[in-house]
Amino acid sequence: MNAASPNEASASVAAARGGVRVILNPAAGGGRAGRMAAAIARELAARGLDAEVVQTRGPGHATALAAEAADHGIVVAAGGDGTVHEVANGLLSVDAAARSAALAVLPIGTGNDFVKLLAGTRLEHGFDCILAGATRTVDVGRVTWADEHAHFINGMGTGIDVEVVRQIARLPRLRGAAGYLIGVLRALRVFEPIRARLSIDGVALDRRVMIVGIGNGVSQGGGFYITPDARPDDGRLDLCVIDEMPMTRILYTLPSVMRGRHVNRPGVSMFRFRRLDVETDEPLFFQLDGELHEPRDTHRMSVEVLPGALRVAGRPDPTLAEVPA
Repeated sequence: MNAASPNEASASVAAARGGVRVILNPAAGGGRAGRMAAAIARELAARGLDAEVVQTRGPGHATALAAEAADHGIVVAAGGDGTVHEVANGLLSVDAAARSAALAVLPIGTGNDFVKLLAGTRLEHGFDCILAGATRTVDVGRVTWADEHAHFINGMGTGIDVEVVRQIARLPRLRGAAGYLIGVLRALRVFEPIRARLSIDGVALDRRVMIVGIGNGVSQGGGFYITPDARPDDGRLDLCVIDEMPMTRILYTLPSVMRGRHVNRPGVSMFRFRRLDVETDEPLFFQLDGELHEPRDTHRMSVEVLPGALRVAGRPDPTLAEVPA
């Protein structure tokens, strides 16, 4: 981390009008984030930012802290996609008229997919975005089931995604795409395809599927580009449906998902939508930004896009994450 020049410090004060609150998950990155708390505070101070660094105490705490800070200038999620998910939901729980904060990200978690849309996965990029103070709005996904709802900012899924999240939880020392890949391979041993009845902006689809993956961003799981053409500012969400298929074809298709080259493979269908309704015979479990939800006795959910619902601190130009060559 490098100290800021006087000019940078002056600019940072203007960028942080309304104050900066850093919500840090000390467990992120296998505990790495907790060890970096003091260094993050020093770096922000060196850049002229009067920032408050608050560490979370457990699941859900980041959501509460973000809601309390919704009137700040910038609220920073310091952690991985799970931390970003909680902070975004906290901000979105506050009425838009009372919410002035922009979301920024310091990527120090095991999965850092959403931040690719803002600045890049290097910590230095996150500091630069906070300093610059440039903001733009991005779309948000809203999921409703039974009498509950939640938001996701990067992606969600059902099908084998649920078992993958369970398997990854048993692999705490493996990070990013490597951990996700091993989680997929372990999930394939126990997962049974599900019957899914989908309504995609009113168009019906009824299939046995492996994956129903929805992206506001291009990648999930630390680097699986399941929705490579997604843009978080186009007023729509991208959908990838992978049908039931034999193991040989799964193993053939899986490497292509890592680079976003699966879109024209047999058994893969891609859509773009504003509203999706899902119904299953089996209990409907799902993940939101990598966070597992297992509601009881739920077989239906709806997914809709909220265009431009969240302000984020990121690159001032509209260039978004690129799919690997």
